[in-house]
Amino acid sequence: MSLSSLIAEYLDFAVPTYIERPSATLDVPAPARNNVIHTITGVRRCGKTYAMYQLMNRLIEAGVPRNRILHFSFDDDRIMPFSDHTLADLLDEYYRMVPEALDGCYLLFDEIQEAPYWTNFVRRVAEQHNVTIVLTGSSSKLLSSDIPTNFRGRSLSREMWPLSFREYCLFQNIDTTDIGGEYPSSVRRPLQTAFAEYLNVGGFPAVQHMGALDRMRLLQGYADEIVTKDVLERFETTSLRVATRFSRSALRSTGLKFSVNAQVKALRGMRVPISGNKLYDLLDDFEDAHLLFKVGDFTLSIKDNPRSSSKVYAVDPGLSLAVAPANHMAIGQRLETAVFVELKRRYGGNRSNTIATYSAANCPEVDFVVGDEATGEPYQLIQVAAQTGLDATTVTDFAEQNLSAKFRSEIGNLDAAMRNAGLSTGTLISLEEEGLVTVPAGTIEVVPAWKWCLRR
Repeated sequence: MSLSSLIAEYLDFAVPTYIERPSATLDVPAPARNNVIHTITGVRRCGKTYAMYQLMNRLIEAGVPRNRILHFSFDDDRIMPFSDHTLADLLDEYYRMVPEALDGCYLLFDEIQEAPYWTNFVRRVAEQHNVTIVLTGSSSKLLSSDIPTNFRGRSLSREMWPLSFREYCLFQNIDTTDIGGEYPSSVRRPLQTAFAEYLNVGGFPAVQHMGALDRMRLLQGYADEIVTKDVLERFETTSLRVATRFSRSALRSTGLKFSVNAQVKALRGMRVPISGNKLYDLLDDFEDAHLLFKVGDFTLSIKDNPRSSSKVYAVDPGLSLAVAPANHMAIGQRLETAVFVELKRRYGGNRSNTIATYSAANCPEVDFVVGDEATGEPYQLIQVAAQTGLDATTVTDFAEQNLSAKFRSEIGNLDAAMRNAGLSTGTLISLEEEGLVTVPAGTIEVVPAWKWCLRR
């Protein structure tokens, strides 16, 4: 198929129907030379292309002529095989077909990393042409850490994630309207039910209205596709068999300590020769691909990534459930995973923030601490417990609560961490309980996860 025919098809392409996602809103400047290059990264199938469609609609509604917006996907097999000049030929042909685009146009390129020399091409066009450039790509191939180097500091990167709980409710047409931060019972009850489903379904847009079996199969396919296309094709770390097995084990361990050494022993027991260093590298590759994330202790997180056992979290609770054996994964793991991913949405874009676990001599573990990576100062402490045993919805003294030993320990650890960090407040996120508990260090807010996730 000729380039002119392909370009004509993309220019005639009608933006498909979509549900607008606030997290996918992009503000871009009018076309000009030396504009900042915008990039959208994130796990496969989380909605990056639809963020492009959302931008296209906004531009058209603002009066930008449709032919001044060139959206093109470079994983289109009709443009392959790529030559060294494919990108330049494509743009030249577009300008020939739409001469007025030389005065200013929007170039929205999907999966551009598939083409050779794409960084040089994008940098040159941004410097020499009146354009606004937006790029998307699989996160392991369009790494946000690589972009500042490739584009000499003239880029802005946006991470996208699967649907947040608020967006999940939007997709399911569930009311999230609050009144001064409070929810009437007619709204509260559907939200409680919706959150329980969210922990099962997760936030990948395409699975939202699927039956359970089809959803599980598609999500398993996503996990395998990420391993194959975003890890092995880029890094060539190890064999497909090892990578797939290792990824499944890590995803099933979401919210738990994950021992690489134990995985080495298990693989060797199957007569698969593998080294610990190879699996540590593979775990790093999974993180680059946004498949899962390692979370170490806060006191260690500001050091050079010590290779020790750490907790891992999947990018989505529905994805981790899909690869787990039936009835294998506790709801507490999925709840903790949903909280972690929401923390990444809120704080992950700021490079000075770190999200870690917290432990000390008087505090075996608090699930999450958010702190300043540069100074090592924590400023938010969060414990996650599916059930707390809290039986009050008002301020209650910790000593007066009839809590189980397990959850008394959860609150005790949070109190100790608050004292160590000099913080007077902490948060305990549960499935349904709500209230305030006074402890020696200050006050702990017990908040239902659905309500916490809906906070802006």
